[in-house]
Amino acid sequence: MSHAQSHSSPQPFSQGVTQGVTQGVSQAVPVDPLLAGLAAPDDDPAQGSADRFNALLPRVVAQVVGEGEAAQEALETGGFVLNESTVVMRLNPDNDYLEFFCDIGLPDPHHLEPNFRTALELNLCRTYPGVTFGVHPESGRLVATTATHMLLVADDEVCLQALDLLTGLVGQLRANRTFMLLEER
Repeated sequence: MSHAQSHSSPQPFSQGVTQGVTQGVSQAVPVDPLLAGLAAPDDDPAQGSADRFNALLPRVVAQVVGEGEAAQEALETGGFVLNESTVVMRLNPDNDYLEFFCDIGLPDPHHLEPNFRTALELNLCRTYPGVTFGVHPESGRLVATTATHMLLVADDEVCLQALDLLTGLVGQLRANRTFMLLEER
């Protein structure tokens, strides 16, 4: 059981906001259209996040990938190529965070310790605040990841900027040879 699972869940954010807004008021009026879907106390915030993500992903894919087979694959997997990097965009249903992953590359097996140490130091020192580095558990590839709660994703531009930030950072790390990676073709 994880640390987060060992504690009881707090009252859902949207429910707390709605109760705070509606106490002593005969009718609640959402201030922001982004929060309009969260106005009813019986609404499931996770479902609202899933609905927004399911509407958002096709728009982002259309802007980045276009149409065709690559776009269909991106819609199925959340993964696509942007700025010479493979990225994945997905909704974590456990916490309603929109997660972005960017492949850095395959670490040189003869230099795993220095690569892992570099990733740990970058994380510990918050060299790139909001970005975490690690190794994908299935592929063994180094990845950079960031996340934001779906409530903060106002439009497609937020996703595009996050993806540009992540792919730009990964490009810089590759150019600086921050990690010792295998050459891939």
